[in-house]
Amino acid sequence: MSEKGVLICGHGTRVKRGEEAFLKYTKQVAALLPEYEVEAGFLELSAPDFEEGVKRLAQRGVKEIVAVPVFLFTGLHIQKDIPCMLYQLQAKYKVSIKMAHYIGDCEEMIHLSNDLIGKALGDRQVDPEETLYFGLGVGASKIAANGDLARLTRMVQESNKYAFAINGFCSRMTYPSVAEALSVCSQLPYKNIVVVPYVFFPGVYMDKAQVLFDEFAQRHPDRKVFVAPLLSESDHLAQLLIKRLKSAEEGEVDLITSVDKETLEHYEPHHHHHHGHGHHHDHDHHDHAKNCCGHHHH
Repeated sequence: MSEKGVLICGHGTRVKRGEEAFLKYTKQVAALLPEYEVEAGFLELSAPDFEEGVKRLAQRGVKEIVAVPVFLFTGLHIQKDIPCMLYQLQAKYKVSIKMAHYIGDCEEMIHLSNDLIGKALGDRQVDPEETLYFGLGVGASKIAANGDLARLTRMVQESNKYAFAINGFCSRMTYPSVAEALSVCSQLPYKNIVVVPYVFFPGVYMDKAQVLFDEFAQRHPDRKVFVAPLLSESDHLAQLLIKRLKSAEEGEVDLITSVDKETLEHYEPHHHHHHGHGHHHDHDHHDHAKNCCGHHHH
């Protein structure tokens, strides 16, 4: 029994296999952290929720918890929902909780992207001058989150000296869509398209995007499309999450403290977690941040 606990925070999804993949992934991370008690918690749509995760840790005698968000970029969930929910759970379960930083467009994500590109290419070589890099995002209403993806895409492009880069997005709130980005690709001369999905776990978004990439490859037999595995399939991801954990534990980061006291005290979690969301598109997007990244749309 350790007095130190870790809550691995996911978004939640309506897709059962996405939920299962997250829970299985939490166990993999836990195996790398034998000195901690580790639990998973979801923001919405899936069980266990954050409260259940914190409760399980508290029942095992944990007094100090670091919550580690498996979210790629910033957004309302990172800036407000998660810190407020965690803050309010501290008093109820008599524990102290710190919230680690989200993943972000950091140097490690370039290495992770390149690791996945290596897995996609296998032993095949592509000429960088004939290669287009496609950063597949989910999309967010927050301009900064889409900007983070553009920046990360550019850094990966330059690290490989690829001739061109483009982003395409799965959700209808962000443009260009995957189909629109592929139509641009078809007009360009590059023979190889290397795709990295900035998506953590399987789900509706990735399924739909994969169909589009397959159709594109069939229509353009002169092009080769290499779709990399998902982010959770690189060992670099767990290492990055552990780095975020350590930095919170050492007091360098606590996203709860970045929210003002009044917001923390008076936050009502039930406003938007019933999913009357009022978004004007189908609710596939709920699968995404779990599948993807905490940068979504409000």
